[in-house]
Amino acid sequence: MDSYEVSTLKKGLLILDVLRQKHSLTLTEIMEELSMNKTSVFRMLYTLEKMNYVIKYNKYYQLNPHIFRDEHLYWHKDIQWTSLVAPYQLARQEEITTYIGILEDCEMVIKNVIREPFEQPDFHAIDTRTPMHSSALGKVVLAHLSPKKQREILNSIELNTFTTKTFYDYGLLIPHLQVIKAQGYAVDNEETNLGKWCIAVPIYVNEEVIGAIALHGSTEKIKKTAIRSFVKKLVNASQQLTEEIHYLLA
Repeated sequence: MDSYEVSTLKKGLLILDVLRQKHSLTLTEIMEELSMNKTSVFRMLYTLEKMNYVIKYNKYYQLNPHIFRDEHLYWHKDIQWTSLVAPYQLARQEEITTYIGILEDCEMVIKNVIREPFEQPDFHAIDTRTPMHSSALGKVVLAHLSPKKQREILNSIELNTFTTKTFYDYGLLIPHLQVIKAQGYAVDNEETNLGKWCIAVPIYVNEEVIGAIALHGSTEKIKKTAIRSFVKKLVNASQQLTEEIHYLLA
């Protein structure tokens, strides 16, 4: 080691750096990433948490987004979506691409996409748009809006056809949205892209739907028989997201 280096400080900075790269890790995962012993990692994390550089949610540690803040891409309504833990846990658990979409005006805007190896956001996809009437993200949000807001959005969009399965008739889409609201989730069954399925559930903040979380993959990866199982895991992730958001905004 260089004679001018301070080893303790260096270890602390290495922990901050690995959390910046991986976004959320357990104590054990940090130990493995940095080849450090449990006592050292625990003491470092305890100190960083006390100084507010790191926050702990459940067993996962992450950078405090109010200190490590990117003003350009990743903040929306005081929420840094790429820092939230739940989508990474879901993506790693299921090994399926995970999306977060947020309603902005009358559009669904992507705020995080986590693809294999499920560690980093796909930064190129952030702030792209997804169709309200064909994507699972858009449909599940539409279904859970107030009737007034739903009509406002439907009157402002065109029901463009992307595949032979896309809803292009308001007379069919509106009853479909009613079914989605009743069941609590939406499925994009190759309505936007052939060979691709997507399942989404809403995200609530202060009992208001603001967006959705979704799993997206090929028809081989997402089987029709597994939809109920995926929905249960998405609902759990959505509930955790709501808890995280309330924690960060408190």
